[in-house]
Amino acid sequence: MYVSGIGLSNVRGFTGTRAVEHQLPLTAPRDGGGWTVIAGRNGSGKSTLLRALALSLAGPQVARSLVQDFGGWISTGEWSALSRAYVQPDPSVDRFTGRDAVPYSVPLTLGLRWTVSKDAPDLPRYGAPPQPHLASDCGGEDPTRTAARGPWAHSPQGWFCAAYGPFRRMTGGSGQAQQLMLAPGPAGRMASLFHEEASLAEGVSWLRELRHRSLEEQRDAGELLETVMQLLSDGLLPDGYRALRVTADGLWVAPAGDRERAYPLREMSDGFRVVASLVLDIVRQVQNAYGTLDAGLDDDGHPVVRMPGVVIIDEVDAHLHVTWQRRIGDWLRAHFPRIQFIVTSHSPYICQAADPGGLIRLPGLEEQGGPEVVDDALYRRIVYGSGEDAVLSELFGLETPYSSRAEEDRRRLVRLEEKVFSGEASEQEALAYRELAARLNSSRSARVQEVAARLGSGQ
Repeated sequence: MYVSGIGLSNVRGFTGTRAVEHQLPLTAPRDGGGWTVIAGRNGSGKSTLLRALALSLAGPQVARSLVQDFGGWISTGEWSALSRAYVQPDPSVDRFTGRDAVPYSVPLTLGLRWTVSKDAPDLPRYGAPPQPHLASDCGGEDPTRTAARGPWAHSPQGWFCAAYGPFRRMTGGSGQAQQLMLAPGPAGRMASLFHEEASLAEGVSWLRELRHRSLEEQRDAGELLETVMQLLSDGLLPDGYRALRVTADGLWVAPAGDRERAYPLREMSDGFRVVASLVLDIVRQVQNAYGTLDAGLDDDGHPVVRMPGVVIIDEVDAHLHVTWQRRIGDWLRAHFPRIQFIVTSHSPYICQAADPGGLIRLPGLEEQGGPEVVDDALYRRIVYGSGEDAVLSELFGLETPYSSRAEEDRRRLVRLEEKVFSGEASEQEALAYRELAARLNSSRSARVQEVAARLGSGQ
């Protein structure tokens, strides 16, 4: 399945002019995956939007297992809240249970409504468990039943969706959160988004199990293990590192061409562990959901997993160096060509991988208006410009790329420059001007801006 749109009304900060009363379109792919990026300042509602989307896709029963208390989900002063996800099934893998055929040509509208009793004395502090609410009839029959026989089924046949929070650790995690992570179906695939203490440790355990089964000459396990190792070794890890082997101690990595310098992944940096654990878990969850894995090589000889679905990642840039931030979107999209990735980020380099129509800006809490897809001019500036072009655009709202210290020196430089060009500067002021000019011209962009400013002033 793929998500073609989102609707939010009275869900936390998405109320009034900030509500998504009409469908917020996403780049739902026709023949392949996609990379949709949701950007905005802290507090703009990025995590809320992803969680509401995930719950709508999972349904009310899974929502109750993922979130124990819905207090605070309904906007202050409101009695109810609504979240919708507009979904297009993939007829090759998504199935409805039961005898009656359901047409695939009509997209599904999956929604959850949170309500508060009007008799409650202090409202709205505690929301009731979400109740199913769908805006369309999904082919003419009861939409609730259709969802329950499809993506909301106890064990859905197809309808793959996984969701990850920003704390994608490879070890640790509380017992309750880890128990939820091991739950079958959407609950286990989405637990990380709702529980910070959850870890993705199961991915390495899964690899050890595959190795054990391959040693018993189970061919499918050996082929699956080889696919995962190829994925991890195809430009994902930094500095040319490759996945070397799996032992009882876990996954080992080594620099390309130097098998003698092998290290256990658990001892590597957070960046290594984050990207490896994420890819491991996506492959594991896809294989568990479908019971099989359509994997192979693309036309350029790179390993790919050709299964469809939706993967939601909050703060995909967490723990990643800027060089990884620049590559991760293209890497995931290339190696999972039929997965629709919906991510949030504070990084301009993550945004540069966004598909056309796949860059969404969330306004700040003090702004009027709801989330919207950026216009074509801003999209081109982000995708085809530099990182500095992106961070200085209205998408990020950064007023200046310089440090506070540099800004103060630049203001001082302007004052001294006026005196120098007017002939009023003392010898000491002229010396200070030359020293400041040399210091602030240390970057090429700064020099270009200084020259442009002088040409504009006729100096």
